[in-house]
Amino acid sequence: MAKKKKKRVYKRSKSILTQIKKPAFLRFLGFIADTQGCGTIRVIYPYLLLNHIIKKDLRVTATYMANFIPHPEYYKDFTLVQFQRSATDQHYQMFMHFKQKIAPVAKVPIIYEIDDLLINIPEWNYAYEYYKKNENYVKKIIGLADGVVTSTIPLADVYSEFNKNIVVILNHLPKFIWGDIYPAHEYYQGGKIKILWAGSANHFSIKHLAEKGIHGGDFGDELMNFIRKTTDKYEWIFMGAMPMELENMKNKIKFVPWVDVFNYPRVMKSLEADMGIAPLVPGIFNESKSNIKQLEFVASGMPGVYSDIYPYKNTTLKCKTDEEIIANIEKLADDIDFRAKVFESDYRAVKNQLFWEDNNNLMKYIDSYLSLFGKRL
Repeated sequence: MAKKKKKRVYKRSKSILTQIKKPAFLRFLGFIADTQGCGTIRVIYPYLLLNHIIKKDLRVTATYMANFIPHPEYYKDFTLVQFQRSATDQHYQMFMHFKQKIAPVAKVPIIYEIDDLLINIPEWNYAYEYYKKNENYVKKIIGLADGVVTSTIPLADVYSEFNKNIVVILNHLPKFIWGDIYPAHEYYQGGKIKILWAGSANHFSIKHLAEKGIHGGDFGDELMNFIRKTTDKYEWIFMGAMPMELENMKNKIKFVPWVDVFNYPRVMKSLEADMGIAPLVPGIFNESKSNIKQLEFVASGMPGVYSDIYPYKNTTLKCKTDEEIIANIEKLADDIDFRAKVFESDYRAVKNQLFWEDNNNLMKYIDSYLSLFGKRL
């Protein structure tokens, strides 16, 4: 019998961590590569909130920027410096400079923060070509870091091949931007049910790749056909991108162009959708994703229909096939009480994770970074 693989545990027991000396003054610095996605969600938003922490024995300042400063003197007062989503030769050179010229003088550790799997990207994905040529730099950068922060356990499992000092920090939303939750079923006025999909183009086949015979994407043929057949029955809304296979339906499908990350919550909630859908095909790339769509749908007050895949393991309606996705869409559309029940269930599943400002999530954020160096608040 094959030996069962031991599950890796990334949470550190507080008993093996040394409490930092109080009163404490912590200074975080982050270099952001992605200011319109995970860099904002995982660094900019929490940093803005960290600066508002008022505790008798703790003060935190957090600064972020896009341009690298090569002078060691600048870094001397920082507790840690993190680089978010670094992935190129230029980033690698910056890392090398930091490790060789800055860290020995400033005595400050360097952290790698990542919310995406930058290796093992499906060939049909538009990001494949870019990251494939930079794959070795990603691995080298991760290996150079004093610690790594990821958003999910599967992501940490992949990157642990290159760096063993990893901590997992779940994604959260900023309540000060998303605002209060208004359940969609309580405001339903009748008429067509609105079904929302929101995301980037990396969920669909790209035309120039498809012309080379490279096909794929997170929407199956049955789901595509269902959408085509039901545009008169439902109001389908695609926000950010839509499959090229549905481009000839643009006069029957509502398309909302992508908006900047700070306006994204306002626009999503203004659509007043009755449900969201989040199909993902199985595979290590999608298994490594976070449950950010679940958080967004709940924050928008609507139930969701999801693929039965790791990111959505705590959702109510998990589907293994297009047929199951379609059946649950129809059941939600036909029964407002069912929509209410599913939304409440989805909300309970992520209530403690949902917002940065709740459930002591900001303190956990700080503690997770400190734990990389055997420390805790």
